[in-house]
Amino acid sequence: MTLLYIYLTIFTVYYILLALVSMKTEKKIRDKYTPRDMNLCVVVYATGHSDTLENLIKQLKHQTYPKRSYTIYAILDKCENVSEVTLQSDLNVNVININNLEPIGKSQAYSIIAEKLQDVKDLDAYVFIDAKNYVDSDFMENINFYLMRHDVFFPMVNYLPQVNTLSFWENVKSAYSRYVSKFILRSRTMFGLTNILDTNCFVIKKDLLNRIANFDFRDMISETKYTLKLAQEGIIVPQIQDLRVYTSIDNFDIRIPSLSNRLSLFWSNVTKPQNLISREFLISLAAPNWCVCILGYYLVLNHASKFLFMVSSTTIFVTALILILAFCVSLMNSKLYAKEYLYLLMYPFLSIARMTYNFPPFRGIRNIIKQTTRKHIIETMTVNAIVSDGVHDYPCQLELISDDGLAKITFVNKGKRYTTKNNHLRMIDAVRELSTKLSDYGLNLKVCQCCKYFQTIVDGSTNMVKGCCKCQFQGRTPGDMIPTLIWNTCPKFEEQNVVNLF
Repeated sequence: MTLLYIYLTIFTVYYILLALVSMKTEKKIRDKYTPRDMNLCVVVYATGHSDTLENLIKQLKHQTYPKRSYTIYAILDKCENVSEVTLQSDLNVNVININNLEPIGKSQAYSIIAEKLQDVKDLDAYVFIDAKNYVDSDFMENINFYLMRHDVFFPMVNYLPQVNTLSFWENVKSAYSRYVSKFILRSRTMFGLTNILDTNCFVIKKDLLNRIANFDFRDMISETKYTLKLAQEGIIVPQIQDLRVYTSIDNFDIRIPSLSNRLSLFWSNVTKPQNLISREFLISLAAPNWCVCILGYYLVLNHASKFLFMVSSTTIFVTALILILAFCVSLMNSKLYAKEYLYLLMYPFLSIARMTYNFPPFRGIRNIIKQTTRKHIIETMTVNAIVSDGVHDYPCQLELISDDGLAKITFVNKGKRYTTKNNHLRMIDAVRELSTKLSDYGLNLKVCQCCKYFQTIVDGSTNMVKGCCKCQFQGRTPGDMIPTLIWNTCPKFEEQNVVNLF
């Protein structure tokens, strides 16, 4: 009980400090003067039914920011209802259309762009934004201003009203999300603390992106890990209240990492060497939700009233009362709508429902049901290839397997079979895993992907299997692009050293 009380007391002090700093009036910066206009790359990610993509592109094209200082890339990741022809006819927009069996996800899409533009010398920063958003006409101008102060940051998200009414629990989630954004994230930013990066829209300098190898945004816990990696580099991630994006409430996505995932990340990193920024961020991950606070204070009070404890019951009661007072102050400073305060008070009940739903036995039963009822979409293709021991070449076969859009390869030689252990988003990554395994046995897989003259073509082909040959053989026309596939080979093959940046 002593540890529980210390834990709750530390959280109470932390919450009081946030409540006090939130009372400070932020200075509105009227003058957005900057010594120079940074060269920015705006990457718009669209997947599924993206009705707002073309509208967002129009808003980005009509910015107050100089048009020569930013370029727009639109990534259509299996985007079903957007006219690629219409976008490609616009010379101000670079379109990358990806038609895989399944969407590759924003992580892989952003990695493709970052790898494609890695050697561009005059590029200063990336602006990554989902197509579901809307922006103001001075959006890019504000980004340029805050890039002078921060290496990475994200804007505040405002939800637009809709015709259809949200359900009761959706209103509870929406109210809590707005409370977190307008109080927790705002107060932490004013305190100079880092926040979990929101990949719905964020800005990051190019040199920082190249320095941070991990680029995985599958869910909010992966965003938390990425934020921790930035914190370990001494980088603070603020939410900029003066920089805003807008999205329909239909696209609302509650951003609450589960307490179990946060605690798991905390315990796996707390014993590792950390700087001040990353250590504070780790401690903040262990912050309890309101259900834990209420239950914790009840247990400590009950224990102190029956047994000898380090402090009196009155002291514990006063500590709990101070936390409630700090919460009331936070409600006033969050400036929500009147109805949202009522929804917010229902959030502890939603937390109980979420914890029950994610309770390990129930979660295990759900996973078993999913695995038994889910149908896998598997596609295979067998191709001939060559493997060499440095002296002789031996024929072999590669079975290219796509399992629900994830790629792996089976290597067949003289009746013996070996299948790559990992699933990959791109087939070329599966080839790299196989070639690395073969090299451990002194064998070289002689396919184009492993040749130093091979260059991937980012054109949205299934599993990224296409590329071109850069070999300047006799009689080749300078600048001519010779298309090839990863399993082709020729007498000009030369092994390459592959370095994975993302």
